[in-house]
Amino acid sequence: MSIKRRMFLIGVGGLLTSAFVGEALAFARKNGEPLILPARKPEETLYIYEQEWSDDVKWRVSLGPDEFEAPPPPTWREHLIGQGYRLATEADVERVCSERDLRPNELDTHIDGFGWEDLWDNINSPQARAYHLLKGLDLGSAPNSRLEQAGHIIFADHGGAPGNSYTWVDIKDDLSVSLLQARLIELDLPIRIAVGERA
Repeated sequence: MSIKRRMFLIGVGGLLTSAFVGEALAFARKNGEPLILPARKPEETLYIYEQEWSDDVKWRVSLGPDEFEAPPPPTWREHLIGQGYRLATEADVERVCSERDLRPNELDTHIDGFGWEDLWDNINSPQARAYHLLKGLDLGSAPNSRLEQAGHIIFADHGGAPGNSYTWVDIKDDLSVSLLQARLIELDLPIRIAVGERA
């Protein structure tokens, strides 16, 4: 289990300034939701869903619907094709089976339920996909920086509590959502944030 908290540096980029922090805070107080700047030509949407059960965080991030239950396990063939593996020829099948330590006759058997749930929780779920997308980005955080910092994004991998194996990203408050969208714009990434919408 690992939980990492990251903050945004203020005053380094073009959008993340003290003035923007003040504007985002005022907007959140007045409207009860984050100030979301429009992304340029978005190609991807990060959905955020309110976490009513938590006093520590307000939002959970998802690349799609807010689903926690894994769908039924697919066959190995379905899973591998969904991951971009090519299985059109006998040579493809031999290569992929060798890489994945499978026998060709196992391709049409279902993935083990426990293994599939673990894969879902940590790689394939909408929350895990959001984690992997955001974790790899330079969100402008530097824990030892002397520059002003604001906002909180919490990255939890392989569970935040005993018996939990999920991987996810939580956002502390409305200001942090506003800062995340502004940072994505600064990075010129075609990602928008949608608040409380269904995919």
